Amino acid sequence: MFSAGGALIVLAITSTVLPIAAIVPIHSTLLIGSTVSRAVAFRQYIDWKIARPFLLGSFVGALVGSRVYFELPVELIATAIATVMLVAIWLPEIRWRPRIRHPWLAVGFLHTLFSTLFAYGAVFHAVIIHTDLQRRQIVGTMAGALSGMGVFKIAGYVINGFDYSPYIASIAACIVVSIFGTWLGKKMVDRISERVFRVVYKVLVTATALRLIWVGFA
Repeated sequence: MFSAGGALIVLAITSTVLPIAAIVPIHSTLLIGSTVSRAVAFRQYIDWKIARPFLLGSFVGALVGSRVYFELPVELIATAIATVMLVAIWLPEIRWRPRIRHPWLAVGFLHTLFSTLFAYGAVFHAVIIHTDLQRRQIVGTMAGALSGMGVFKIAGYVINGFDYSPYIASIAACIVVSIFGTWLGKKMVDRISERVFRVVYKVLVTATALRLIWVGFA
């Protein structure tokens, strides 16, 4: 319904039942069913001018992030992500902005790098809200881009030695039920006004940022 928030729910629950080292790699697999089913359901709304460069940057971000996942302190990454989120989503509109030749390439790299290291990238969510895309376009574009990102991340973890085999049954169950969640969300998305959509979106992203700051300083 809101193209955000579901990842937080999954992260919160898995952090209470999985070994710490497995939380982030497993998180990507649990979300893949949701993002792929949303990408299929909203495929006609995907803005490929955004998704394609995002995926190119995402490939590099996953390659780098999966190599350093077990080395960087979680507290530092959590605080950095939260800061980026809050600045990006609440910064007032200004006329002058730096001219970046390929902005979505950079967004794809940074979002995937953070996501690979701490399960939630946040950069894409905070930036796309400032585009002219309507809610269905936001949902579809994010789903298409994040589906590819999930594949890159999973491949990166496997290449660097993570073993998914003990968790196959749980992953399969999550993928199946996520399809139902997508169907239900698509039924409800048209009942939400554009204004309410954007307000709830900002609240979800802000709540995520505050939670990450709490984790960073806890």
